[in-house]
Amino acid sequence: MGKFECHFSNRTQWIRFLERHFFDRQELMYFDSDRGKFVAVAELAESQVKSWNQDKDFLQSRKAAVDSVCRYNYGIFDPFSQSRHVQPKVKITPTDNVESSPHNTLLICTVNRFFPAGIEIKWFRNGKEEPKVWTTDLIRNGDWTFHIEVMLETKPERGDVYTCQVEHASFEGPVTVQWEPQSDSARSKMWTGIVGIVLGLVFGATGLALYLKNKKGQTVPQPAGLIS
Repeated sequence: MGKFECHFSNRTQWIRFLERHFFDRQELMYFDSDRGKFVAVAELAESQVKSWNQDKDFLQSRKAAVDSVCRYNYGIFDPFSQSRHVQPKVKITPTDNVESSPHNTLLICTVNRFFPAGIEIKWFRNGKEEPKVWTTDLIRNGDWTFHIEVMLETKPERGDVYTCQVEHASFEGPVTVQWEPQSDSARSKMWTGIVGIVLGLVFGATGLALYLKNKKGQTVPQPAGLIS
C-alpha cells in the first residue's frame, strides 16, 4: 500500500514530497524528494530500494511529483482554505483525578472543530496568565477541521476565576470561557439534591408498582341485577 504526503513551508517556497510504502501496517520504504531517492526502512525492502534508485527515469518521475502532485493540489485548495473560516467550540472540563497530587484539579480547555489550524490558547487565573500548561498535538477531525486541548493543573481556592482564552482567525477578537470552583457547601447541596431526586424516583416507582399490584388483585363487585 502506498501513501503520498506533501509538506509545505511558507506556502510553496519549500515543498517536500514523500511516497511511503507499507505492508501489513509496517513501513517498508519511502521516497524523499529532499534526498532525491528511496530509503529502506525494513531490511526486506533493501533490494527493491536499490533497484529503484538505479533507475534514473523512475527517480525523476518521483522528483517531478513535487510539482505534479504537491504544488498542483496546493493551487487548487489554497483559495478554498484561505477563504474558509470555522469558529471553534470552546469548553472547560474539570477533573479531580490528578495522580501527581490528589488535592489538585486538572482543568482541560477543549477547542474543537476549527479552521484554519493556526490558533493561540492561554490559561488565566484571576486575570494573570498561567505559563505552566500542557498542550496536546493538533488533531485532524477528518472534516477539514481541527481539535486541540490545553490543560492546567492547579489547586483552586474559593473565589478564584479561571479563564481559557482563545484567539483564532474566525474571531474578531479573543474569546474567553470561565470556570469557578464550587464551595464545599454548594457541592454538598448539589449532591443532596441529586440523591433526593434519585430516592424520590425509586420510592415513587415502588409505590406505583404496589398500587398496580393491589389493584390487580381486587375483585370488582358485579351489579346485583346481574347475579343469577
